[in-house]
Amino acid sequence: MTKVKFNLQDKAVIVQVCVEADGMTNDLRFLVDTGTFETLISEEAMIQMGYVRANSNEDVPIKTVTGIAMALRFETERISALGVTRRGMNVISYPMLYDSGIDGLLGLDFFEDAVLSIDFNTAEISIYYTKMCHHCRALNPANAKFCMECATKF
Repeated sequence: MTKVKFNLQDKAVIVQVCVEADGMTNDLRFLVDTGTFETLISEEAMIQMGYVRANSNEDVPIKTVTGIAMALRFETERISALGVTRRGMNVISYPMLYDSGIDGLLGLDFFEDAVLSIDFNTAEISIYYTKMCHHCRALNPANAKFCMECATKF
C-alpha cells in the first residue's frame, strides 16, 4: 500500500502528476476527480508538452457543466502520480478554467484495479492494487495466484 500526502486546497484534492512526452518529463497539478471516468489534461498543458491536433487518436464528445463538447483523445507515453505509473494511457484534452492553477483531472481510469482511500483529516491518499477475478469478480491481493473466493487461477 502506498500513502501519499496531498494538498487540500479549497476542499479539493490536488496532487502532483508527472507526464512524459517526447522523452521530457512535465510536472503538473491535477485534481483527483472520482466523478470523472477518463483522465483529462488541459489543452494548454498538452500544447506545452508538444502534442498537436494531428497527434490525436480521435475527437470525442464529453459532458461538461455547460453541456456536450468535443475534445481530443491522445495516447501519452507515461503518467505517474501517487506512486503509480501508467504507460500508454489515453487521456482527454480540453481547455480548463483560466486561473484555476489546475493542469488536469485524474479520473477513475487512472485508478483501475486499485483500492483508493482519501482521508481528509490527515490529507493522505492510500492506494493499493488488487486482482479482480474475471470469473466471480472478487477482489484479491495483488500477489495472489488463485482467487480466494472461487479458486480460479490467475
